[in-house]
Amino acid sequence: KASPLYDAQGRLSGAIESLRDITERRRMEAQIRRRVDLERMVSSISGWFIALHPENLDEALDRAIQALGSFLDVDRSCIFRLSSDRTHAENTHEWCAEGIESQIARRQEVPIASLSWGMAQIVAGRTICIPDRADLPVEAVAEREFLREYGVRSVILVPVATAGEVLGVMGFETVAKERSWSGNDVALLTVVGNLLADLLVRIRAHERLQKNERRFRTLVERSHDCYIRATKLPPAIEYVSPSWERLTGYTREEYRDDPGLVERSVHPDDRETFRALMREPGADRLYPFRVLRKDGCYTWVEVCPIPAYADDGRLVAVDYAVHDINAWKQAEMALIEANRKLSLMNSIVRHDILNQVTVVLGHIALLRDRPLDAAVAAALEKQQAAVEIIRSQIEFTRDYQDLGARSPRWFPVEPLVTTAAQALRQTRIRIVTDLNEVSVYADPLLSTVFYNLLENALRHGKTVTTVRVTAVPDSGGARIIWEDDGVGIPAEHKERIFERGFGSHTGLGLFLVQEILSITGMSIRETGTPGEGARFEILVPEGCARFE
Repeated sequence: KASPLYDAQGRLSGAIESLRDITERRRMEAQIRRRVDLERMVSSISGWFIALHPENLDEALDRAIQALGSFLDVDRSCIFRLSSDRTHAENTHEWCAEGIESQIARRQEVPIASLSWGMAQIVAGRTICIPDRADLPVEAVAEREFLREYGVRSVILVPVATAGEVLGVMGFETVAKERSWSGNDVALLTVVGNLLADLLVRIRAHERLQKNERRFRTLVERSHDCYIRATKLPPAIEYVSPSWERLTGYTREEYRDDPGLVERSVHPDDRETFRALMREPGADRLYPFRVLRKDGCYTWVEVCPIPAYADDGRLVAVDYAVHDINAWKQAEMALIEANRKLSLMNSIVRHDILNQVTVVLGHIALLRDRPLDAAVAAALEKQQAAVEIIRSQIEFTRDYQDLGARSPRWFPVEPLVTTAAQALRQTRIRIVTDLNEVSVYADPLLSTVFYNLLENALRHGKTVTTVRVTAVPDSGGARIIWEDDGVGIPAEHKERIFERGFGSHTGLGLFLVQEILSITGMSIRETGTPGEGARFEILVPEGCARFE
């Protein structure tokens, strides 16, 4: 600042100048501008990370360390990620100023244990400022050697941490000269470290997702089963696995370009099954049907639908797992045909044998109409009993040949009990039921079970007047109890009554009962008290019983 000087006549004769040192103010202004610029940069970096697509995460990290490195006027900036087991660090991202040699290839699998002093600071969440590597403490000898090896003269290391977990380290290095950083620089770089930690978490999650996706894609594409994904809006086939071409001969492109090709390929007799599959994508069941191959032959497949829902519960797509069951179906049809032929042969042989049995019984009846001495009459009695057993056993083969010949299905139990009582045309025994409208999944010969149990009560119960049939839930299935008020079963016979041939009659009735029940995993046991009546318990396994 200058002030004018005047002489006695008022003429300008000089000036008084005052000078003020504003170096500190300029320095402070520069620091403020630098802080403001760094804050803007941090804000910009934060903005880059918002709504960032997973595939651009690495690019965003590269951009961030380049911007920071340029602003801080360092020679190299980098990011190290710590391994999940905390045994080593890997240099994953690096930026170098012009003329500075890259070190990223040399700084892979860096053992953490060898840099114990520095890692202790980082894990504790402390930023490390090293203006001159010569100033490192004595205990940091390994760290000093590490910096010397890579020509680093000054460095600042910032923990990349979130929720108390250190994921990595962000470093800024100089190799041409030493330099220092202000407290403001350290504070703002710590903020950046937290931002980068969030990004590393997203990168780690994305990498896990990609790894899982690659694993499952490999599983799907190498599987002999086929997988198809169909979107709902717009309706389109989004994915067809390579095995579909092996199965049908059609390429994935042909199916994607012509969505109606799938339905047109379904056998006309199986179209309703296919339509049910389309209507019920969430149904927990399998849908078998035939599809037409490109070579004009039909092949059997079994499809399991797996619905995919959006967060709001909307159905957005359906994944279809398609299993080739053609060989199984061919074997099934061959078995059915073989059983048909065996049944036909058994029927013919049984018919012929029963005809001869009828002839023998007829001749025995004619002989018994004549006067016979006691020995001959006794012999005829034994012969007739033997022939009656032969007839019973031959008739048993008619029931046994149908065992398992038809697929199991659901049967309400009460009508079967009623039908058994009507078939035996008995009136002296009262049937009482309390079955709670239970249905069981069983072989179609289930009605024979209750017929034989009732016949067993009539034949062996002697004093039976009432049969009570009840059902209760049991371990996810059911327990059906058949009990009478007859003489019961001797204790020494309880374990043998289900053996083939055991008993005072044919010994086949209860054996057949056990065999029929076992087809769908049911079992039967006798738990009655001798002298108080027989009690049979049919145990229905989980999933094979339902109460209305």
